[in-house]
Amino acid sequence: MKIKYWKNVFLLGTLALIVSCENDDDDGDIMGSGQFDSADVTALQNSVESGTWRITRFVDDGEDETSNYEGFVFTFGADGSIVADNGTTSFNGTWRVELDDDDDLDDLDDLELYITFSTSDEAIDELTEDWYVLEFSDNRIRLADDDDDDTDNDDDFLTFERS
Repeated sequence: MKIKYWKNVFLLGTLALIVSCENDDDDGDIMGSGQFDSADVTALQNSVESGTWRITRFVDDGEDETSNYEGFVFTFGADGSIVADNGTTSFNGTWRVELDDDDDLDDLDDLELYITFSTSDEAIDELTEDWYVLEFSDNRIRLADDDDDDTDNDDDFLTFERS
């Protein structure tokens, strides 16, 4: 009887442990969802052009560098300009949204947000990438870059949220 009791306790404990485990890396496959179309290009363009944005997450090569952007507000202009401003310093760059179908294995398109800054400020320059859009809404844009140019292959993640 005791063996059956302990066996059941062990099984319930194991089941509880398995169910309670959660993967904190919710970024999944960084190549985007691949389920975007031209309507999403327009929707993302309209969303970023409306209001100002702040960075709430920036992970570069596995290192959380979000604090480098504290106080910065980003404004995406309808003319393709982007301004990063922290109240004392402004940096100008460009942006655009495109569908990318470089993967010949399927007919699905990835949505990419291209951000380009040309500055000696290392933190701002780190944002220069062709970012894959993981998801976006009117208030949040989650991006990723498959950092295949690094030897450690750590991916980069960037999240903008409306200010």
